[in-house]
Amino acid sequence: MRTLDRRRWVLTASVVLVVVAVAALLILVAGADPLVGIRGLVEGISSSPYRIGEVFVGAVPIGIVALTLIPALRAGVFSVGAEGQIVIGAIAATGAIFAVDQLFGGAAPGPVLWITGFVAGAVGGGVTALIPAFLAVRWRVNEILSTLLLNYLAAGFLGWTLRTWLATGEQTATPQSAHLPEAASLPLLVPGTRAHWGVLLVLVIGAALFVWRRSRSSARLTVFATRPKLALRLGATRTQVVYSTMLLSGVGAGVVGWIQVAGVNNRLLNSVSGGVGFSGIAVALLGSLTPIGIILAALFFSALTAGAVGMQSATGTVPASIAEVIKGVLLIGVACIAAYQRHPLAALAPAGAPTAADDGGGGAPPLEPAGEATAGTLVEAEHEGGRA
Repeated sequence: MRTLDRRRWVLTASVVLVVVAVAALLILVAGADPLVGIRGLVEGISSSPYRIGEVFVGAVPIGIVALTLIPALRAGVFSVGAEGQIVIGAIAATGAIFAVDQLFGGAAPGPVLWITGFVAGAVGGGVTALIPAFLAVRWRVNEILSTLLLNYLAAGFLGWTLRTWLATGEQTATPQSAHLPEAASLPLLVPGTRAHWGVLLVLVIGAALFVWRRSRSSARLTVFATRPKLALRLGATRTQVVYSTMLLSGVGAGVVGWIQVAGVNNRLLNSVSGGVGFSGIAVALLGSLTPIGIILAALFFSALTAGAVGMQSATGTVPASIAEVIKGVLLIGVACIAAYQRHPLAALAPAGAPTAADDGGGGAPPLEPAGEATAGTLVEAEHEGGRA
């Protein structure tokens, strides 16, 4: 059984306590009673089935982005391009849905439109992610810089799209597309709420990644992050790792774009990404790159947003934007953990497993248990690397 890294959990718990303390301080500064504010936060989440459904609606996109970032972050490939990939996926899904519906004379069945939106969104996000992957492999362009810049290009393309070929014919205050065909909307999971069947997609992805974490490919990615030469002996080349991990994260973000259009807004809006991409990175790290941890962290992030409205109503002085401030503090805390550990994956390594930063590259890489066969292969490769 794997030994838990107590230091990791102490750091995480410390961040959570700091966040709670900051929230209480902000409520006091706003002239309200912290206990009243916390009670309003809880009531804002649980006061009705609709409010509970809103928590799941917000957690779905964040959870999918964070889950599909697991392989990339385990490999040390730090992409911040989910925002742009969500946008391109949403544009591709919207355009494809309208095109297919026209082919059916405006009477396309729901399953056809769902599959169309899913595939188009995945392709749009995946292709967008392959651009920085190519730049990183071909010319060693830093993936953080390239993905960040592509977010701005995607935002500009979205603005142009909503003023031209996908613009609605109605007079609206903000640029937007026409409403999707009614059949294209994702069915509701719970009647009377906005919670849709995308919740099940999060569970499916989480279960798949839970199984994957015990596979050889997962172990190879962990090795690649700290010992690239050793990973090469195991068959994990830099080109393969960068392309595969960034493609997966791009596909996940593109699917989120489709979900936001077909499951939440029923049209394409300028605010389709809504900061979900950046929140997904924080949730992935806060969840320790584990499926269960990420799902819980996504629910926590979404609950903050949903509950902040109840806090505003209960206190009368605390604005709902306090949720964004708390998230910002949480992001800083996550960044401090990563900086303290000197490597994004160091906080995730099992106790007693030295990192490249600790041993100068000469120690054993931090590994997740991936079966005896995988462990044996890694040991053999380690010996071969020592003789080389």
